Amino acid sequence: MPTFDWKRLAASAFAPALLIALILGAMLFHQHESVERVADRDRAAQMRLVGSLLDANLDQAAKFSLALAETFARNPQIREALAAGDRPRLEALSKDAYQYLSRQASVQIFGYHSPDLRYLLRMHRPDQHGDDISGFRAMVVAANRLRRSQTGVEIGIAGIGIRGVAPIEQGGALLGSVEAGLDIRPMLELVKTATNTEIAVVAATSLSGVALDPKLASVGDLSIMATTNEALFARFLRAVPTRPVRDVEISTRRLDGQSYGVMVQPLVDFSGRLIGMAIMMKEEPGSDWRRLMTELWVIALCGGIIAFVGFLVLARRRREA
Repeated sequence: MPTFDWKRLAASAFAPALLIALILGAMLFHQHESVERVADRDRAAQMRLVGSLLDANLDQAAKFSLALAETFARNPQIREALAAGDRPRLEALSKDAYQYLSRQASVQIFGYHSPDLRYLLRMHRPDQHGDDISGFRAMVVAANRLRRSQTGVEIGIAGIGIRGVAPIEQGGALLGSVEAGLDIRPMLELVKTATNTEIAVVAATSLSGVALDPKLASVGDLSIMATTNEALFARFLRAVPTRPVRDVEISTRRLDGQSYGVMVQPLVDFSGRLIGMAIMMKEEPGSDWRRLMTELWVIALCGGIIAFVGFLVLARRRREA
């Protein structure tokens, strides 16, 4: 009965088996890189879709807020009361409509301004009036000076809102202006429901030019003005160095052991000034991805072992022959 030198057989089988294993590994590595690139493109497309949906909602809200302001600006009774500077009359004329709109349409801000750019009446804060707003309310300044309606994102003492401001005129004379502003939170919730993405609107105190509410969740210079998940974004801002950006940035971040696709896009107010950013975070199915990669590498390892055994059997049969 012939005897075999198993060490020599194993050595002769090891080299081709190793070569096959390396080839399989290289193929899997290339496949991994290809899948990563596809995942990056898919992530970017999904996050940009979320950003587009958010922008579309904000645009619709801006049109609605402006339509409300212009409707009140055309009311003859409003014009008479504003011309007389009659705050009680303006409040009585607006009270029922404001209460209904705040309940049914998320109208957070509603009020009238005098021609000298002072806030004559805030329906959302009736006790605060007579203050000069010319230094930080560029939208109201533009509406009064240009005598044209204005709309966009702006921060005031009531917080951030999608506002519409309409001048009120009579007989060619400027009587003042009226504004309506929508709460931004319901719009964020709509986008979250449609895309399963958490969203936050974050303002930088140093850029906004307004003393922000100290009750807002803040991390350094950044304050979370509105969000779908305050605790998540507070942790994110503490863990990840973040600053306002002038262009869209898309990345992946790990937070609390979970991977997120993250998009940061600039938040620009009515006057075109950068005041903060909108941050969008979407959970990524990390467990499925890790399981797929583990399966691929196990396949490569098993392929190497099978190749080794196969070449070992072939070498033995060759020696027997």
